[in-house]
Amino acid sequence: MTYFGDLTAADLPLFLLALTRVSGMVFLAPVFGHPALPTKVKALLSLLVALVFFPMLRGPVPSWDLGGLLLAAGGELAVGMAIGFAASLLFAGVHLAGQIVDQELGLQGANLLDPLTSETVTIAGQFKMILATLVFLLINGHHFLLSAVGDSFRAVPPLAFSPSAGAALALSDGLVGGLFRMAVQIAAPTLVTVFLVTVAIAFMARAVPEMNVFVLGFALRLTAGLVVLALGVGIFVSEFADRVVEHARSVTGVIGTLGP
Repeated sequence: MTYFGDLTAADLPLFLLALTRVSGMVFLAPVFGHPALPTKVKALLSLLVALVFFPMLRGPVPSWDLGGLLLAAGGELAVGMAIGFAASLLFAGVHLAGQIVDQELGLQGANLLDPLTSETVTIAGQFKMILATLVFLLINGHHFLLSAVGDSFRAVPPLAFSPSAGAALALSDGLVGGLFRMAVQIAAPTLVTVFLVTVAIAFMARAVPEMNVFVLGFALRLTAGLVVLALGVGIFVSEFADRVVEHARSVTGVIGTLGP
């Protein structure tokens, strides 16, 4: 095992490859890669994480040949980005669920400008994203990202990246498919409630034709949806925490398909 004090110029190519992999993860992963985090902070974080994991690296030291080094760096970047992208799908599912809820509640047009990211976000989507981020940090989800990087160095040492159809299948079928399932499951309580309110309004409209169902219906749907959102916070927190653990296992499985 190599220690910081034993590093020499000959170890620099191997360290640069490790830094490239870590950077790919940091710039795409949730929390670490948040747009509000300055690029310089992300670069410094990547450097520190690479220094932490560098002593555990084993493998042939690449030569200083520029073409070979760039090719190896591309493979390391792909591994890091695969880890970051796979982890980010967890929050993509939450964001999609928020958009579905806003669509059903009629709040899709009430977009907000997030001053941190300079992007427009929906109300329920932003609420669920903030809540999910807090839960992710409280259960040490960022530790799962660091563990994933360490597991990747064990499963896929530097210069051992081997792209395969299994990796693409694990990402698309396992994680991307899970994204849509999770989004529907998160939004399901609100969707069911709004549907039942809509059916009730339809019966009221038939019973009292003079009633303005458009004005009353929007208010009732919005009120019922917000009440369900408020009452479901505890359930969402518990379910999302379980999802993080389950997602961590899936990301570990994806890492295993990236090696030889």
